[in-house]
Amino acid sequence: MKQDDYPVAVYCLNPRYDIDNDYRLNFLKKQGVIVESIYDAFDQELNALHRSLRFLFLWFFAQGRKLSSHHQDTALPLSRLSQLATEIMGRMFYELARLGFYHTKWAHYVLEQSEAQALCFDHILPRRYVVGALLKAAKEISVPTLALPHGVYLYTNESYKARTSSGQRFYKFNRFDYVIVQNHLRKDVLVSSGIAREKIIVLGSARFCGEWIAQNKKILPRMIESAGRDLERLRVVFMPSKPRCRIDVERMHNTIDLLASLSEIEAVVKPHTRIGREAHLFDNMQLPNVSHVLTSELCEWADVVLIIGSSVITEALMQGKPVLYLKYLHANTMLFEECGACWTIHDEAELGHALQSLRLNKTDVPYQDQNVKKFLSEVVYGGRNERDVLKDYVQFITNCATN
Repeated sequence: MKQDDYPVAVYCLNPRYDIDNDYRLNFLKKQGVIVESIYDAFDQELNALHRSLRFLFLWFFAQGRKLSSHHQDTALPLSRLSQLATEIMGRMFYELARLGFYHTKWAHYVLEQSEAQALCFDHILPRRYVVGALLKAAKEISVPTLALPHGVYLYTNESYKARTSSGQRFYKFNRFDYVIVQNHLRKDVLVSSGIAREKIIVLGSARFCGEWIAQNKKILPRMIESAGRDLERLRVVFMPSKPRCRIDVERMHNTIDLLASLSEIEAVVKPHTRIGREAHLFDNMQLPNVSHVLTSELCEWADVVLIIGSSVITEALMQGKPVLYLKYLHANTMLFEECGACWTIHDEAELGHALQSLRLNKTDVPYQDQNVKKFLSEVVYGGRNERDVLKDYVQFITNCATN
């Protein structure tokens, strides 16, 4: 959008997030896009109490990031307690500031100062951060609000994780003027939850479209050393879903132990990016935890990708990598499973045989290329192979802004 001379700004609502070290945001800055924390960009010249609270919650969250980074190398109880304490203090000061200062009046100030003609959020609950205040202010002055997707929705069963229901989905999306989704599966789920069909627009996946994957490859910060490799060993990356997505955690740990016992493979594990408080479930594994390495680079590195219910399968298939779907590790059903776009594994013995087969021939998979193309057409291009995904996003957003 910036390249087409549309004024664009990105304001981070999450006070915990380190916007200075996100390579994608730094890429946007180089394109001339404004990238700031919304709390720094719009202080409305509020009083000393507000500035003190803002300093405190930003400082405590920054300390928490440092401790979290340190925790990747050490699991000492003291480190965990320190991280928990900084999180509690940061959250307390943030909530005080949010309740006292970040309300509708402040949100109106944000819209006026930014001269916003459209507000784009990700798929986020209105109660998070200052989303609710911004939605209310935008509605009052007729600024359109859009919810844009990040990952890809692939679950074909109703309750795929704890605390997910039609009512929760309705609450999450109904306040937005438009809800952009990647595929018709997601649209149907939201319509069945009570969201008006006309406000749900299928545009494909900006994250996984070919144009962004090519651009992302150019700017991706590399973490894996490009040293020589053992050609006899099969490179395997296991990217499990969030445990609360009906995962059999004990059996998942047994699978990790199995992978560690196979001398013919070189395996690593990348827990889900938003695993949060369940991160401790991956402490003391027999395999390397590569949560610091980005998914795109891991897919490039791997000969084979193992998944449960993650949209990571989309990236792996776009890169042409064999994908093993460990169906036995969860109680959900998936779109890629129904499309026949992966190698479905039903137990540990079958996993071992599949890996041995792929070690001998990395292209020998039991699923057909036409099934992969059908799946990618639906989830990446919204059912239209000829679609220019990024162009369609730009056109829709700008039409909303001008109308």
